[in-house]
Amino acid sequence: MSTRDLYAVLQAYLDDGWLRDPQTVGLDSFGAPALLACGFDELCDGGQLCLYEDACLFHDGRHSVQASFKVYLQQGRLLANGLELGYQLRLASFLRAARRPLPPYRLLLEPGARSGALVFENALVLQFAANLRGAPRHYFLTLVEGHLPDPAGSGIDLRAASAGHVQALYGSHAPDALTTRARRGHAALRELARLLS
Repeated sequence: MSTRDLYAVLQAYLDDGWLRDPQTVGLDSFGAPALLACGFDELCDGGQLCLYEDACLFHDGRHSVQASFKVYLQQGRLLANGLELGYQLRLASFLRAARRPLPPYRLLLEPGARSGALVFENALVLQFAANLRGAPRHYFLTLVEGHLPDPAGSGIDLRAASAGHVQALYGSHAPDALTTRARRGHAALRELARLLS
């Protein structure tokens, strides 16, 4: 895949809840033959659900970001796609660049507030985590999971599975309560509270 603007790709996820246009990431389609022809690795669980994954390079205006692009198909039908980003892009940088207002979301945080997720009504899930070592000064966007709006007819509902997974990991927090908690929290939490207020 050629180098693409990471912020444009992430905005496309915010707009639709999933990456609708394969050309956004330099693909002709999200179909299995096209993905295999582009060098994607295929992992299937007996034919029900297949994950296609490949490394891709993005830029964020200043430097390159290596990511893993994932596509989930069930019997050839697209269910979801996403990006695994690691600790390369600050969540604050993306939220500042995103169009306002943000789509409706729920904020989830683990008890120590070192990691969490934004779960959007359009089924987009953005997971984030603070630096691995030392004081948590910034959150980094680690995983983007976009789910198609209608999994009807599918035996697997990845929208529900993804939302259920992050809800099991993190507790829900109202944005207005976040400000109070952030006053006593670490720098990454205070930064997030400012951006979401």
